Amino acid sequence: MRYYVLTSRNLKCLKRHFHSLPKEHTTVVINTTLEWYEEQAVEYCRDNNIDYVVTESNGHPGRGKNSVLQHFLGTDEQYMVQIDGDDFMQPHGVNLYKAVAESNNPPDGIQIMHSISWTGGRKLWDDLWIRNPWTENFFKLKDHQVKKYPHLKETLEHIFQNRKEINAVYRQHCKDNKKWNYPPDSRDPMDCARLIFWSRKLAELVTFREDLMIGEDSLVNYQVRDLAYKGEITLQKVNDEEQHTYVYDLTNSGIVRRLQNKLDWTWVQPLNDAIAEQSRNWTVTEEFSIDPVAIEIEKAPQLNLRKL
Repeated sequence: MRYYVLTSRNLKCLKRHFHSLPKEHTTVVINTTLEWYEEQAVEYCRDNNIDYVVTESNGHPGRGKNSVLQHFLGTDEQYMVQIDGDDFMQPHGVNLYKAVAESNNPPDGIQIMHSISWTGGRKLWDDLWIRNPWTENFFKLKDHQVKKYPHLKETLEHIFQNRKEINAVYRQHCKDNKKWNYPPDSRDPMDCARLIFWSRKLAELVTFREDLMIGEDSLVNYQVRDLAYKGEITLQKVNDEEQHTYVYDLTNSGIVRRLQNKLDWTWVQPLNDAIAEQSRNWTVTEEFSIDPVAIEIEKAPQLNLRKL
């Protein structure tokens, strides 16, 4: 098995991965539109004898994730774990997914459910995220932001005036999540499932959309659930509230946070359209649930991201 780190812009986070990941079994996929970051990441990998590859980016995350799949399929490895560059895999996750790969009957895929996020002690709303524009809190925030950032006045006014239309599109997004986002297995329809573990068979069956700024992973998650329902692959889950294998780092500005805090909601309708298009081929029922990973190992101590 091999661990893949997909990185596009944050050298500090890239370095942090190697507090838990074994360098000799890890490949860094550098997929970025930033020349200066490509140079930094390449230099770091070379200096630390870490296997890496630079792939062409179109600025959308699906292109980077497809480049991970392509590199994996070009090797002799049978399984992989894919980690986003801004996030972090705890030592227990490194050990658990390795144990699964070395077991007698590994699944084709593992979904992380009940995901864990790290805020660095900051409040999720107001400190890290701007409120949704159809809420009362946004109205208060709007006036504050206009005073603080006069150049945003036109954008803030436009978003507030069109908040009902934005809300309608977002409500469809929520309905889609409620129907397709692992209803019996998720903690909440809007919870972020993560397809963390891949077999070669699974990697050959799916492709990420490269025209979406947000939601390319959701589409693949839903497609994979349908494949499991049809018996074409085996799929299992990890409850990360219990296992603590993977951490979403919300203090580093991922795509969802960056766009929402820029008041850019243009990503929602394309994702709704893509789900409507692809779901015509899905037959999975809302009641279909996947089994938990059966492997049990001793848990390694967790690392504190604040200290890394």
